Amino acid sequence: MDDLSTYLAVLADSDLFGTLALICLGVFLCGLSRRVRESKQYVWLAMGCLLFMPMLHFVGTYIINAVRY
Repeated sequence: MDDLSTYLAVLADSDLFGTLALICLGVFLCGLSRRVRESKQYVWLAMGCLLFMPMLHFVGTYIINAVRY
């Protein structure tokens, strides 16, 4: 279990969540423009930002359960 706590400490200390926050902020600011908001690229970016946290939660839960048993 020590390896898992080390992994989680490194993950929490990484810039992953800060980078995600900046990307989501950029997508939000781009979405203020109607022309950008109606483009397909923006829809995919917004969907990616919205799905990132649930997927990260799913992967983390899987890793924790796989290591535990």
